[in-house]
Amino acid sequence: MTQTARAALLAVVLSACAGPRGPQPAPPAQQHGVELSDVDRSADPCGDFYEFANGAWRKANPIPPSMQRWSRRWQAGETNKERLRQILDDVSKRADWPKGSVEQIVGDDYASCMDEARADAAGLSPLSPVLAQIDAMKSGADVQAAIRRLQGLNLNAPFGWLGLPDPHQPSRTISIIAAGGLGLPDRDYYLKVEPRFVDAREKYRSHVERMFRLAGEPRAKEAAETVFAFEKRLAEASLDNVALRDPKNTDHPTTFAQLQAMTPHFDWAAQYSDLGVPQGDLNVAEPRFLAELDRELAQAPLQSWRAYLKWQLLASAAPWLSRPFVEESFAFNQKYLGGVSELKPRWKRCAESADELLGEALGRKYVERYFPPAAKARVQELVRNELLAMKEIIEGLTWMGPETKARALEKLATFNPKIGYPDKWKDYSGVEIRRDAPFWENVVAGRRFVVADSLGIIGKPTDRGRWGMTPPTSDAYYNPLLNEIVFPAGILQPPAFDLDATDAVNYGAIGVVIGHEISHGFDDEGAQFDAEGRLRNWWTRADLEAFEQRGQCVVRQFDGYFIEPGIHHNGKLVLGESIGDLAGARIAWVAFHKALQQHPETGRDGFSPDQQFFVAWGQFRGDALRPETQRLMVQSDPHPTGKYRVIGPLSNLPAFQEAFSCKAGDAMVRGPAERCEVW
Repeated sequence: MTQTARAALLAVVLSACAGPRGPQPAPPAQQHGVELSDVDRSADPCGDFYEFANGAWRKANPIPPSMQRWSRRWQAGETNKERLRQILDDVSKRADWPKGSVEQIVGDDYASCMDEARADAAGLSPLSPVLAQIDAMKSGADVQAAIRRLQGLNLNAPFGWLGLPDPHQPSRTISIIAAGGLGLPDRDYYLKVEPRFVDAREKYRSHVERMFRLAGEPRAKEAAETVFAFEKRLAEASLDNVALRDPKNTDHPTTFAQLQAMTPHFDWAAQYSDLGVPQGDLNVAEPRFLAELDRELAQAPLQSWRAYLKWQLLASAAPWLSRPFVEESFAFNQKYLGGVSELKPRWKRCAESADELLGEALGRKYVERYFPPAAKARVQELVRNELLAMKEIIEGLTWMGPETKARALEKLATFNPKIGYPDKWKDYSGVEIRRDAPFWENVVAGRRFVVADSLGIIGKPTDRGRWGMTPPTSDAYYNPLLNEIVFPAGILQPPAFDLDATDAVNYGAIGVVIGHEISHGFDDEGAQFDAEGRLRNWWTRADLEAFEQRGQCVVRQFDGYFIEPGIHHNGKLVLGESIGDLAGARIAWVAFHKALQQHPETGRDGFSPDQQFFVAWGQFRGDALRPETQRLMVQSDPHPTGKYRVIGPLSNLPAFQEAFSCKAGDAMVRGPAERCEVW
């Protein structure tokens, strides 16, 4: 991004904190409120607001067989994929698009993916060249050459490597080397003794064995046991999910010479050369993991490395090989771990793949059809109001001193909102996609682009125009290294955002999401980064202690939320997201009342504007989840389950309790002694 463009973006952010200028657009004449048919009138909003807000919808709309969770929000995400299908169907009908055009690339990719008969006929053959290289390994140098080849296919086997801003000098981009290479969801699945983890280990070994049998491995059971033992050693050297949330635990500035000394058995010069990355300063996220990698290179037999690297390739490619591989991958990863009973239709999997690997090419077509300029302008207004609300909240804090407040306000003033889609699209014209190729070959081409795109920024000034999500993605994020909040066009659709909805609905749904992402800049992780994105303490000691004490209230609250007897949320794991929901609801509430001064609203359908605001959040966030998915989430997901994302933050808000006339002692009312308030 040019300095001029960067300055323009900064000016937009600064003006956001100065307040809206000029006349504000009037809302549409015809507006709708919350979804009345979703409300469960038999439930008490002060007893279980999750059930009240959209319990009727969940009863009438069971989770589809191919989905792990379901709500209007997740339904909207699947609708996005149907829109992508329409785009892909249209462009794939023609085979004569100019080579390198967006239409040729995404159209031929989709046509190849939908040719299931070709994939079935090809069987394992698309992997033959890489498998042959692994089989032919005779030395440690050969092992490393195979690792480099898998790295080029975007496999984190056994470590991940990407380019990110330097946490101490974010204006430059450096290499980040992180732990990877596990087949189970996280390290604890290899180590914990509870029955559900023991069962997962047994199921996993059987799954690996069956996959090896499909690949023609004569000693499949032995290979599976070798893989598990290898991965377990890597897991033992990895940080757990809670430790990974603290950026100080993964901050280890390292020179190239220090990296080579840290892992003397690994030829980093060859790694950098093969992948075209300049040598220079870097960050090693987990030094203990690299020490284990070096030990494996020195001591593990070649046969162990063969089994491990083959497995990593098979597991990654299986969803795009012949049907037996697809079904075996599904049986373990989605059916056993996630609880779904049915494989998604081929077209949907193909649309997801195109979005993952060719996302900005496909995203250009999506934005043209489904994200009009009026939607972007309206969301920009919401963001401006919410930044103003956060400014007001910071200024009014009683537990934070003036020195820390000044730095917090400085950070807020440099927030960079990104809405809808990038200002500059990625160039995919060099990606070789062939309509007549087995689909795995096109997956490889797409993955090579992803790797080159990620590693190609290393050693260069940080490009603040890049996006970490594709435009059709139904999600949002905050990046502390760039101090940016990002809202792709895919999430700026009903029920999150609707040009024809009342302010109460929009602020209650996408508004809380916006506030959530703003507050990530000030949660337990984001608060460790300053206005420039540097990992640096900007708090006074007293204010930091007060902030951490308030965070401990949230930890205690979510430690007490059980998904089933004996299994509850880990408050430390979900702390950041729970602060985000709590602060997001408050920020959006303050912003909504600012909007009411510009566009007054009256009650409708039996709900006051304030009640509509909270019902909108409950309807947007109130996901139904399968039991298996909930067990997976409480172990490894920093987000709470849908029920507790609704009742958790709202039970702390006096504004909610006032809106629904809740009384002390009601389940949705946390008393003054236990009420959590961070921002």
